[in-house]
Amino acid sequence: MESNLSKSNIKLQIYERISRKNFLAFYMSFSKIEKIHFVLNPNAGNGSPLKIFQEIEEELILNNVKYTIFKSQGRNDIFNHVMSDEIPECDVICAMGGDGTIHETADGLMQSGKASDLAFSVIPSGTGNAFAQTLGELKPKKAIRKILEGERLKIDAMEIKQGPKVSYAVNIIGWGMASRVNQISDQLRILGGIRYNIASLIGIAAMKKKRLVLRMGDKVINEDALLFLALNTVYTGKGMKMAPDADFSDGLIDIIIFKSATKLQVVSIFLKLFSGKHIFDPRVTYKQVNSFSLESEGDDLNIDGENQGHTPIDVRVIKKCITLIK
Repeated sequence: MESNLSKSNIKLQIYERISRKNFLAFYMSFSKIEKIHFVLNPNAGNGSPLKIFQEIEEELILNNVKYTIFKSQGRNDIFNHVMSDEIPECDVICAMGGDGTIHETADGLMQSGKASDLAFSVIPSGTGNAFAQTLGELKPKKAIRKILEGERLKIDAMEIKQGPKVSYAVNIIGWGMASRVNQISDQLRILGGIRYNIASLIGIAAMKKKRLVLRMGDKVINEDALLFLALNTVYTGKGMKMAPDADFSDGLIDIIIFKSATKLQVVSIFLKLFSGKHIFDPRVTYKQVNSFSLESEGDDLNIDGENQGHTPIDVRVIKKCITLIK
């Protein structure tokens, strides 16, 4: 009888320890946000971040949340700020701007080593908002309310090596039409979010196939192609479901290649992007990998919405290295 009671007590103690551990893990994934440091690009989305901040400020005041703001004056200002020792004490750093603003913030967190200690969040304030679309909330007031709930999620980043230079992306790496369309859309900013769709059609009209060599472990793709994308998230542009199976915490990079095709065929593929059905088109290659290397002819690289650098590049996924509050 005593033996059975002892066994029961041991089992109960083990259960209690496991329960405490699970409760602690659950509690740690939700913790109250008291201080936020905003990094804001006033020029994104035709000035949207400044207007949007006025909208969400009411929520911050109502919830007694302290906040500080850094406003960028130009490209790389936010990256340099995040890399510096100027960030005030806070629970989370919140990016307000387009996908380029999000890139500078996340890249700065990774390169400075702050990603291990400082959480990251996003208020959609640009025109494309590809990263924010993956989070599932595009309305700023609802986004800040969710952030204040403090739910934490560990997400992946893509480490990019271009010779001696190392940087990090959380959304996309693009080549070919992906970088040319990005250049065109930059010139159409006055049109707002629809500029991505118009730029895509202009890009199709002027498209040129070029050689790429893609190495994924033992597999090599050596062929002419129109577009290459490596994605950590589902969306690109304005609502284009480019990588429908992507998950930014699965330890995988989603690869999309548009092979050689006529302009009419590419238009057909383009129309399927919004449903994600393009991945079933025979002229589209869709794969999931944890690393790759890319060599190609010409064209800049589009890294998280900003054209910067060229191939060759070596890329690998860094698993769950950024704490995202969503």
